[in-house]
Amino acid sequence: MAEIFCRSAAGLNDVETSLSAVEICMYEALRPHARSLAQGQMTARSAAFYHLSAGGRRVRARLALAAGLALGLSKVDAVCIASCVELLHNASLVHDDIQDRDVVRRGQAAVWSKYGSNLAICTGDLLLSAAYGVLCRISQPLLLPAMLTLLHQRTAVAIDGQCADLAILGGQSKDLPAYLRIATAKSGALLSLPLELALLAAGHADAASVARQACENLAVSYQIVDDLQDLHADIASVDGCVDQTHCLNIVSVLLNPNDRCSLVSQAQAIAAAKMLAHEHLALCEGQAVQLPSGSGEQLLTLSADLRGLLNTQMVQAAD
Repeated sequence: MAEIFCRSAAGLNDVETSLSAVEICMYEALRPHARSLAQGQMTARSAAFYHLSAGGRRVRARLALAAGLALGLSKVDAVCIASCVELLHNASLVHDDIQDRDVVRRGQAAVWSKYGSNLAICTGDLLLSAAYGVLCRISQPLLLPAMLTLLHQRTAVAIDGQCADLAILGGQSKDLPAYLRIATAKSGALLSLPLELALLAAGHADAASVARQACENLAVSYQIVDDLQDLHADIASVDGCVDQTHCLNIVSVLLNPNDRCSLVSQAQAIAAAKMLAHEHLALCEGQAVQLPSGSGEQLLTLSADLRGLLNTQMVQAAD
């Protein structure tokens, strides 16, 4: 997934310089205010520092910073929102790795594989709690009830999507509508949150629904591109042990023999998946340009990145 959003927000100097402030804010949010435990003892805080030290593209932070600054928020408030959404996203990654048994995250051992599942659960919980804590630093305290409610709502949607994904991997039937619902919930909720929080803080709550729809469409394309990149690994993981109905890869979904609309060849399924991704990107772009004060500009950049990857994959597939 790290390769998907490979292009930084070129030309957005304020966003780039503000990212360092986001890093500082996230680490500060995790620091204790009480006496530390015995020196050298491994804690969830230490594991959280380890996880964050691997870096990442900070896509959600960029969305929050670009939108917030375009909408006229102070740098302090934009950084506050960006730090909140990144802490929340990283909490989800730590927990996802436990459930998926992924041993590597961002080029280093995943928290659970390095420190064990129990400490990893605590680490994800700490990152989640820190997300709520850092949002409370916003300079507009009267908005906090609405912002915290929104934070909980989008977290709940992402959790529902993860549960649905796990249910399908556990053997429940799958089809394209189910795939789209899961992709929208799992990725869309936490992609739209930074934009929705920035719009709410800037007095443009009426535009939040458009931002959410744009991010949901982006999330579908994001997931399809990720699936195409992982296609050979996903097929290998089920070949010879479990039939492909247990694999929630877009290609296996489109090849599902239990679906009357199933395609007959992998090449057809790949072509259809790419077309579907382009369709959702077009929807995202049409919605992004409707957002006030150019606050959807970063979405357009991310959409262009995904289109480039789809076109590259088309060339590779033809070789």
